[in-house]
Amino acid sequence: PLLVEVQALVSQSELVPPRRVASGIDRNRLALVLAVLGRHGGIGLGSADVFVNVAGGVRVDEPGADLAVALAVASAAKHVALGGPRPLACFGELGLTGELRTVAHTDRRLAEAEKFGLAPVVEPETCRTLREALSRALGQERRGALAA
Repeated sequence: PLLVEVQALVSQSELVPPRRVASGIDRNRLALVLAVLGRHGGIGLGSADVFVNVAGGVRVDEPGADLAVALAVASAAKHVALGGPRPLACFGELGLTGELRTVAHTDRRLAEAEKFGLAPVVEPETCRTLREALSRALGQERRGALAA
């Protein structure tokens, strides 16, 4: 596993339709994450521009980064920082019904996060739904999101 930083910016749009800009992730995957965030996370972004970037020019093509994208976007939309002195580590695939689905190599991802001193990790074993993950991540007022 490779730790990557996922950044998001949400801004009120003056355009119809609003912009969806993705760098380092698939645009269709971003659309899916935004739809699940609106439907099951209570964070509707229908009139907002959304920009998502995977820092460092890395391209992420696996669904294990869904949760990091969702948390980064939610953080930007709610103006609540994720993390503190250390970034928040997270991973998990988002299902269309708002559930968090397990991804391959959970043990390796947890070990990688631990190697960098990132604990606890928000993942499908600790949060079963997107709503639980949002509550845990945003409720603790943490800053930053890393996908393991």
